[in-house]
Parts: sequence; structure tokens; C-alpha cells
Amino acid sequence: MKVKKLLAAGLAAAMMLGTLAGCGGGKENSGGNTGGEDSKSQEASAETKESEKESGGETASGEIVNLKWVTIGNGMPTNYDTWITKVNDYIGEKIGVNLEMEVIPWGDWDNRRNIIISTNEPYDIIFGNGNNYLADINLGAYYDITDMLDANMPGLNELMPAKYWDAVKVKDRIYGVPTYKDSSISNYSIWDKELVDEYSLDVASMTELASMTETFETLKADKNDYPVYVKNDGLYYIFDVYDQIGGGTQILGVRYDDADGKVCFTLEEPDIYAQLEILHDWYKKGIINPDASALSEGRVYNMWRVAQGWESAGITVWGPQMGKEVVVQKLGDTILSNETVRGSLNMVSINTKYPEKCLQFLDMVNTDTKLRDMFYYGEEGVNFEYNADGKAHKINEEWAMAGYTQGSFFTVTQIDTDEFDQWGEIKALNEAAVSSAMLGFNLDTSAITDQLANCREIWLRYRSEVMTGVQDPAVAVPQIKEELMNAGWQDVMDEAQRQVDEFLGK
Repeated sequence: MKVKKLLAAGLAAAMMLGTLAGCGGGKENSGGNTGGEDSKSQEASAETKESEKESGGETASGEIVNLKWVTIGNGMPTNYDTWITKVNDYIGEKIGVNLEMEVIPWGDWDNRRNIIISTNEPYDIIFGNGNNYLADINLGAYYDITDMLDANMPGLNELMPAKYWDAVKVKDRIYGVPTYKDSSISNYSIWDKELVDEYSLDVASMTELASMTETFETLKADKNDYPVYVKNDGLYYIFDVYDQIGGGTQILGVRYDDADGKVCFTLEEPDIYAQLEILHDWYKKGIINPDASALSEGRVYNMWRVAQGWESAGITVWGPQMGKEVVVQKLGDTILSNETVRGSLNMVSINTKYPEKCLQFLDMVNTDTKLRDMFYYGEEGVNFEYNADGKAHKINEEWAMAGYTQGSFFTVTQIDTDEFDQWGEIKALNEAAVSSAMLGFNLDTSAITDQLANCREIWLRYRSEVMTGVQDPAVAVPQIKEELMNAGWQDVMDEAQRQVDEFLGK
């Protein structure tokens, strides 16, 4: 059952009763069209909420309203009851909100979240990302918050640059609140420092795959191991320079710095094709592990690998994960796109009684450091404490929530083990990011739904072997293209180009 149908029935009943039912207290992707939500439902909802305000509802002095927030993590914290009591004492006094949370484990997320949305289960705020954002907007699941931001989110508006709001717009309307964090893409080479020192490697000069071949040949011969050990998605980062424009597949895109907006079959583009040739060469030379295309998981140790993040993550994340000291080197520009920002969003339910309170709460959890720390680190005195320098000291690693889902990194208190300003580094990357020429563009797939779905499936059949170097691109790319064309690829390209041209005012 679609949400629109559920909403329509619920709204009709609500109008008869004079109240709106709400919560008393919810990389290949699916894409989706951008027709926007049901405007009549939005208008009816607004009328009903205005009636509630007039009768005392949300604006009643001193009233505490109940909100439910559905998000993802390692499941519900063991000390949830005592933690949420402290949270509610704080936010109740500040903004008149009493919060209930449902923290869904990663493995259960897709199924549980789909049930919540499709059955119209009550919630007020829900986490999501680009995989479902457009589709859920088309179902009418989320509240249009565009005209409410200035009044209810002044703190986040001041903290977050306007272009991040642009990245979540659909037909110039906003339905999601980005969690302002590492909201741009920066790719880094990660090298085992022992090897860098042993071979006196000039990693700063190796920022392209072609420049690494000779080093990898030497390491392969000397160490009898695979210098490039990857799983079945291979070196997918090579596609990051192409904005996927809402098509939900790596093979369709516009290069981020192309102001003319040429829609590409990326496998045929010279920069991508050349790197596919290198991967195939590495595979033949035994630089890449022979079982790569069949692996769903990588390994802990790597002589070299690529990851998205920031430089100091080599100290805080990548090195500890590998059990080695590492050297990192940035690869290419930092890029800001719809996809990078939509990696972490929180949406307000169309059925909430309290949209303003939802936004006030999200503003506070993004900008109030005390509250932000409570969500990021857990319960003070149980999960963390502040030291004499005002830094956060973790008492244990038992906090189950995922910090990236909640709000900005830039109001979180620095951890006492950091000897550097990690949050400042990330913020600087964001501020220096190059915006994709397609920022704010959303492909309406309604006219090409079947063709696009069929073409995605074709690419998925080939992707692992192409991206791990198993297949020769001279053979694979023409074969893939032939199958794509038989499945309607030209229709996809033409329609995408038409919409991009319209977006750019051509």
C-alpha cells in the first residue's frame, strides 16, 4: 500500500474530526522521480495544524510535546532509559520537547524503515539518505519545510552554508535536514608507513593510478603479496568525479566540473576508460588479488588502499583499523554534490502534529554542544566525562548510536585523545569543496523508469569484473554498451540530457 493512499484516507478522516493524526510519542541506488509530494495533502495538513495552533496545540505556553525520532545505529543503548531522561530534562526546559527514540540496527534498517514508511507507522522525525529521499518525497511521506527554516532553524542556518540546502532541494523545495559533517567527498591513498620508509616512496607524486604501477610491481615481487587487495566493488572511487544526477548508477553522469552539462556514458569517457585499462593491467600482473570479483569483504591489512575521509583519519580511523601506522595522500579535488550531502538526512513526517518543534529540536541537536555531546558520546558519567581541559573522555565504547546520523560534527566537543582539530579539518575541506555543476539537479525518471532499471541490472552483472580488472575494457565496454542500447539506454541518455539542458537554461 502506498503512503499517498494511506495519507489520503487519514487526512480525509482528520478533516472530518478537525484534527490531524500524528505521532503522540519515524553505491547503486534506486533513484526515483521528482514529481514532488501531494500538494493537496500538504495544504490540508497545514490547514489542520493552523487549527491546532488556534486551539492551543503547539503554541500553548509551557506545553511539552512528544516527538519520536527513528534512526540507525547498533540498536538501543543499554542505558537508554537513564540517558533519555537526562536528554528530556534538558530539551524539555529549553524547547518544550519530550523525545522518544527508536535506534534500528544496520542489518535491520532497510526492512524496518520500509515498513515504517509504507504502512504509515507513526513517527515525527526519521533518518534517511539519497537511496530513498526522492522516492519517499514522491510518496508524500515528508513535510515540506522550505518556508519554516528561517524561523525554526536559525542556528543551523548560520552554521551550514546555503549550498548544502541547495543539495537537498527537489523542485526548489526542501524536505530534509542535512547533517552537516564530512558532507563532501575527499579521497585519500592510504599507505603502510613501514613500506613507505623501506622503499623511500614519494607518495606525494603518486596521485594517479598510472604513477603507482612501477611501485606496485616492485612490492609484488619483493613481498609476494597483492599490493592492491580489493573486494568486488573494486576501485569504485574513480567514478566520484561524475555526478550521478539522480540516475542511481555509476555509468550515467555529468563530470562535476563540466559547466556545459554533457550527460555521459562514463565507461567510454577517456579518464574512466584509461583507469579501467590500468586495473586490467594490474590484474594480469597479479597486483590485484585474483579472487577480488567474488569477495564481499576486504581484509584488515592492505599495503595500499583508497578511502573517503580526511587526512587525520589516518591517525584516528585507518591506521587503528589496520593495526599499522599509515601515510595518507589526497587524491584530486574535494567535491560537493547532491549525493555527498544526501548521505545523511533527517526528515519530518507529513503526519506530525508538531513540524515546528521537530525543526527546533533538529536545530538544537545540531548546534547546542551539550545536547550534541549527549547524542554523540552518550550519558555523561556513564559513557563519557569532561576532563579538566573541557575535552570529552570516553569511559567506554558501549554507546550504540551512530554520530553521523544525528547532526553536525562541528559542535561536538573534541575527544581528549585527539592532538589536533579533527572537526576543523573536516570543516575546512567542506568550505574548500568544488561544487558539482549539477548541484540541486534531480533527474525525473518517470518517463524512463523501465529502461533505467533494465540498464542498471545490466551494469550490475558486469560491475564486479570490470571494477576489479578481471575483464579487458576493450572487450567489456563495447559489449556492455550493446546490451544497454538494446535495453533503452539511448532513451535514458536523451531524456537525462534534455532535463540537464533545461536545468542549465539552454
